[in-house]
Amino acid sequence: MAGHNALPFVVTGDVKRIFKLLDDLRVNYVEEGDTNCLITGESGSGKSELVKRYAAKYPRRELEEYTHIPVLYVQLSSPQTPKAFTQQILAAIGDPQGGKAIKTKEAGFAEVKRYCRECGVELIILDEMQTVIQNRSPGVMASITDWFKDLMNHSKVPVAMVGMPWCLGVVKENDQLDTRVGYRYYLETFSVSSRFSHFEKFLELFSAGYDFANDFSLLERETAYRLFAYSSGIIRAIRGQIIRAASLAEAAGKPIDLVCFQEAIRSRGIKDHNNVFIMPVTDLRLREIVSSSKWTQQKSHNKESFQSAEFKTYRLTKKLELIEADDD
Repeated sequence: MAGHNALPFVVTGDVKRIFKLLDDLRVNYVEEGDTNCLITGESGSGKSELVKRYAAKYPRRELEEYTHIPVLYVQLSSPQTPKAFTQQILAAIGDPQGGKAIKTKEAGFAEVKRYCRECGVELIILDEMQTVIQNRSPGVMASITDWFKDLMNHSKVPVAMVGMPWCLGVVKENDQLDTRVGYRYYLETFSVSSRFSHFEKFLELFSAGYDFANDFSLLERETAYRLFAYSSGIIRAIRGQIIRAASLAEAAGKPIDLVCFQEAIRSRGIKDHNNVFIMPVTDLRLREIVSSSKWTQQKSHNKESFQSAEFKTYRLTKKLELIEADDD
């Protein structure tokens, strides 16, 4: 049975394409060009895990004369000022003072440039981009997007920004930033109405290292539909449910079976009448994303600046035929 500290990472076609893109940006970077990228996806789509895995392929190395950091991964956390923005980057690089010694944003960007040069940084990954721009008034959005543009100008290395789909709308609002971000990639969630085989292939690859009972398989069509009903095709939910079922099976000293998935749902506080691994298949509701979350420029910061993703709902017949649901 797969260990808890060795979670599988499924290299899908999307993962391969994005890995290749990031490799190409590092090799073919053009100063003042458009060789920066934006990777977006809904919450739980696997984008953060993807870029963390990419950064892990090129770990920092403590050499005799300097620290080599080919790929700098930065997880942003709601910086309120441009100085705080650069401080988070400096802390990720390993600045002894975590960037606290800088007095101005200009000094911060200068330090980032110095470290990038001295540490051989070839790519900066900025994860959780939306934490920098959400809940901001329209009046300050232009200056905030300038932070990203200034980082691209000063660091002299390509920058990969990672965030929610509506981050694309924010990039487009700043012409100078927009022209610098020549590569945009949307990481889709799985669909139930088309290409369901992609979802099933993911289940096969992710669960390959686990020990399942002989009479139970995630690839059995009804079981796959039940797992989709729970997850809506979102990778974080799929992984979480399989891992939880595996943990319960390990505690019971048995292979993973249907009961493990039923108990995994119960352990989340969900009652049996809503347990997708117990309820009749005709009562299941399978929701897939049909329109990603979007940026909407508002005149007042008291209004939401983005629209949530839109879903379409399906149900199943007794013969496991998929049809549109007339209820929400």
